[in-house]
Amino acid sequence: MYFSPIFLQTCLYIVAIILILFMVGITIYKFKHNMKLWDKSMTLASIVLLNAIYSILTYFFNFPYELNAVVTGGLTLVAFGYLIVIVWDMIKQKKSSHN
Repeated sequence: MYFSPIFLQTCLYIVAIILILFMVGITIYKFKHNMKLWDKSMTLASIVLLNAIYSILTYFFNFPYELNAVVTGGLTLVAFGYLIVIVWDMIKQKKSSHN
């Protein structure tokens, strides 16, 4: 199956826009309800957004392949690590609520 680069770039724009809207909406909700604004899920969303923005920039600028691999790969690994931490915290909360 082949996806054209323009289609992939358009999808990346859409994902970035949805993520930005999501982050703004969550920030407004947390601000209105006097909740802590920055938490692990907001950090994860920021890392994913940074990765998406970097990928968008690679369409306009010709960065070296090695730099692209290090930046996007590193950000992806950090995002995966945060995802594991969030899931682990959810499991610990579930276990502590049963006790």
